[in-house]
Amino acid sequence: MGKLIPVALLLIAVLCSGIVCVSEKVSVLKTSSQQARAGSRTKNNLHRQLSLLKLSAANTDFALRLYRQIASQPSSTARNIFFSPLSISASLAMLSLGAKHDTRDQLLQVLGYYNMSRNDAAEVHSAFKYLLQEITSEKREPQLAMGSSLHIQQGLSLQKKFLEDAKQFYKAETVSADFRAADKAKKMINTYVKKQTRGKIQELIKSLNRNTVMILLNYVLFKGKWVKPFDPQDTYEDDFHVDNTTTVKVQMMKRKGRYSMNYDTGLASSVILIPYKGNASLVLILPDRGKLAGVEQNLTITNFQNLITSLRIGSVDLHLPKFSLKSSYQLKHLLMTMGIVDAFTNKANLSKITKSAPLQVSKVVHEAVLDVDEKGTEAAAVTGISLMPMSRPSQLKLNRPFLLLIAEHNTKSVLFAGRVMNPTV
Repeated sequence: MGKLIPVALLLIAVLCSGIVCVSEKVSVLKTSSQQARAGSRTKNNLHRQLSLLKLSAANTDFALRLYRQIASQPSSTARNIFFSPLSISASLAMLSLGAKHDTRDQLLQVLGYYNMSRNDAAEVHSAFKYLLQEITSEKREPQLAMGSSLHIQQGLSLQKKFLEDAKQFYKAETVSADFRAADKAKKMINTYVKKQTRGKIQELIKSLNRNTVMILLNYVLFKGKWVKPFDPQDTYEDDFHVDNTTTVKVQMMKRKGRYSMNYDTGLASSVILIPYKGNASLVLILPDRGKLAGVEQNLTITNFQNLITSLRIGSVDLHLPKFSLKSSYQLKHLLMTMGIVDAFTNKANLSKITKSAPLQVSKVVHEAVLDVDEKGTEAAAVTGISLMPMSRPSQLKLNRPFLLLIAEHNTKSVLFAGRVMNPTV
């Protein structure tokens, strides 16, 4: 086998939040035909919904497994965590379009698609197409933009089917680049990323190998406004306890209202769901003091689903710090630990991408940004009136490390996941 050519897989995520009439003359035959077509559409829709539910369950499981991998790294012990598991899953699933044999099987197995991978994983890719259509509708809130791009070395001939499938299922656009002029290519791709993320991510690529022949890029941009905004006049300075010896000053937002919430005795954590306008919510998990590490390692998909289904609406005096997160990850070694091995070695079989030269993945880079404040990314007047019972609400103050997830309800997808250890860094 000849020398393998590196392919870079880059992932970015940005989140900014404050979330007929029928004629009587129609024949019986035509009516029957219409009913048959309607029945066929119903059957197709049910199949599509089932595939989407299976995909979302697999994506959630992958999100939590990857979170545990990141949290268990020594370098992550005292740091904030934030990433988009959906962006990572979409990129690796798109890569699997070009993979064969063990390389493809490892990708699908680690992503959790082993029960959807028959027929060349056609069900996986079709479900992703539907998922992307659902969550990126222009008329819905919250606003979420998600897309992929293939930056290809000039003169490199790619397989027609790979390009067609990447465009059909993942809306991937194709961009020509000259990686031999590394600095120029780096600037061009960083400019592209900056534009797609509206300036939130300035420099995704810090260095670029001149031997690179293709970069697969995925970006996510989320804009959410709270259903019930916090009043900036109520924000106050308070202490946030990073650990037993470190305390920092934060801007603490507060609001009394009715939220879906609960206390989970198994995880020793308080949980609250803060809805965005539309179909997404911020899920906050506040472990009891000294229980953070245990909660992280036990946050399986079963425990997470139990958390969500156990929520009940109640009155609460909520105190939440304003914070911004920016995290960047080199995911190669984490993914190899999880079982995606061959794609990064000379055993890689990515021959469905190109026949011109043997390829291997050189790196997987992911960067994500999160901003949480009183109203969201845009100032909005409070036009609703919230009615509450006169009983004294309980208090939930997030003044120590907590976990967060951004969930989209229609597709039951985890868009983002993370941990706030210190809101000031």
